[in-house]
Amino acid sequence: MNPADSHGAIDLSASPSQAPTKEAPGAGEGLNIPLVLSGTEENFQAIMATSQNLPVIITMYSGRSLESKPTLQVFEGLAREFGGRFQFVSIDIDANPAIAQAFQIEGVPTAVALIGGRPLPLFQGAAQKEQVKPIIEQVLEAASQMGVTGRVALSAEDIAEPIPPEHEAPLAAETAGDLKSAIAQWERVIELNPRDTKAKTHLARVRLLERSANTPVQDPAAKADALFSAGQEEQAYDLLLDIIGGEDEEDVKDAARLRLLDLFRIAGNTPAVLKARTRLSMLVMI
Repeated sequence: MNPADSHGAIDLSASPSQAPTKEAPGAGEGLNIPLVLSGTEENFQAIMATSQNLPVIITMYSGRSLESKPTLQVFEGLAREFGGRFQFVSIDIDANPAIAQAFQIEGVPTAVALIGGRPLPLFQGAAQKEQVKPIIEQVLEAASQMGVTGRVALSAEDIAEPIPPEHEAPLAAETAGDLKSAIAQWERVIELNPRDTKAKTHLARVRLLERSANTPVQDPAAKADALFSAGQEEQAYDLLLDIIGGEDEEDVKDAARLRLLDLFRIAGNTPAVLKARTRLSMLVMI
């Protein structure tokens, strides 16, 4: 690869060594290429060739950069969310210094798009999903104007969301039946990343399992768990809301409130949850 010119764009005019293969007629639309790919100096010409057919978004990263990992996760998630309208490529600059030199990388993570073999600098530094998504939409609009409108033929593996490495240990503890350890580990994951909503949902689910295994059935709040597990969602919420609005001691009410919030998180925004949340808000205001 040639070094960057004075405008920061690399010369990508070299003939690609490998072009993507289109699916056979009748097999569906899209290119038979990975949705998420690790880029190297060896496969970079193939990546360039892909950009002639659909946009490629590249994130240059380093394992030494604490900001790189969450940014990679954001792009991987959005690649799935956009349904194959672009290919996401991650490139380790420590293992591929020639690519870093060609793009004149000054810091990581750095995001760049390739459209029709031409680079489009996006941003440098960490970014949240809310910041990245509009940038991707602009890339796709620019690609559409250039006639680069292909997409990746998605496989089941592409669509499946990967398990974050930090989730593996608590999930393994749950599989082994060690619910107390799983709870402690989920709490640690959330402590380190308070925005991890999936971890919060997992924690609520495991707490429900642990309570169901250890709480006496005579406990009124335990009846709510049993109702919820049996699919009687609204009745479970009403039972706990009655406790919260009743004459019990504050510690009993607090335990019921925590249990109710766990059930809300497990269920998601169902009509029954929205109704129960409204009643809970009214009880808190009283």
